Amino acid sequence: MKLSARLDAQWQRLLSALALLACALVALMVMVICADVLVRNAKLGSLPWATEVAEYTLYLSTFLAAPWLLRQGSHVRMDIVLKMLPARVAWALEALADVVAILACGALTWASAKAALASAAQGSLVFKIFVFPEWWLITPASMLFGVLTIECVLRLQRLLSGDKAVRAETTSVA
Repeated sequence: MKLSARLDAQWQRLLSALALLACALVALMVMVICADVLVRNAKLGSLPWATEVAEYTLYLSTFLAAPWLLRQGSHVRMDIVLKMLPARVAWALEALADVVAILACGALTWASAKAALASAAQGSLVFKIFVFPEWWLITPASMLFGVLTIECVLRLQRLLSGDKAVRAETTSVA
């Protein structure tokens, strides 16, 4: 097996592991919300931290699943115009979109890393029910925007090495 194929397989395993972690967080969120509803309906009080746990698990699961969804071609995609264009023009627009995605994800990686470092240096805290350093929330975004940047680069590489036509993805509208 070629080195590039082995690296690609390892990368796919990493993205799958991140997606599984996202699934586990969604399951945790569902359990916490159900427990809160049960406690409230049984007139046993409430779980005041349940909403906060749901917020953080939703936030993290979104970032964790995004690279895997992109790899699978299951991200949000509006390609009806691409399907109407000549294949080579659509392919060129796909490549342009990938370049824009690389630049955007790279910029967001950089900006969120700077924000995390600044937050850690300032000792900023999140004050809700849970109190913790703010950089704990920002760091996963920075890391996962970095993962998205790498996946966008690989996505462009796959496009450039394939047929000169629009991608066929699971979310295609045409």
